[in-house]
Amino acid sequence: MENGERIELFSSFLKLTGDIEVVPPLRLTDVVNRMTEYLEVRQLTLDPLASTYPVISTIEEAAMVSKRSILIIAPTSENEADRSGRRALLEQKVAHQVALTIDTFSLVCEVFLEPRLSLRETLERSVDDFLAVRNLNAVWLPALTHERVTIQRPFALVHPRRILSFSERGSDRA
Repeated sequence: MENGERIELFSSFLKLTGDIEVVPPLRLTDVVNRMTEYLEVRQLTLDPLASTYPVISTIEEAAMVSKRSILIIAPTSENEADRSGRRALLEQKVAHQVALTIDTFSLVCEVFLEPRLSLRETLERSVDDFLAVRNLNAVWLPALTHERVTIQRPFALVHPRRILSFSERGSDRA
């Protein structure tokens, strides 16, 4: 895939890795937040987050993945278009440290919000758009009794409808 971007998708008990098409000038965020129910992913590999979780088919050439089931999407590396596009957008926003609980994950990360909007107002305005976060640190909650699963990524997208709780921990100018 010429414009493929390698991503990891996390659901409650699976990590899916594959390629998604991102045609410039679009960014990963633009592709994910399209008004579709599914993402087309090529070279999809499914890995259970715990060794006790069975997976029948672990590799698919191409698959449609339900956005409704995805908790976190993280690129394995940032391309220059994403990096410069985010930098330009974030100059007008305010950074907030937040703690989020999403389904089976506990996260601490940074979100960038419009100067006069809280995270709550942002989430209520765009209930279907994945929330872009930076400096993601996440722990898979079932791992507390199983194998330890942690996620640390410089950039990720979080499903807003799967957020169970959140708290803002402060802000500083982006």
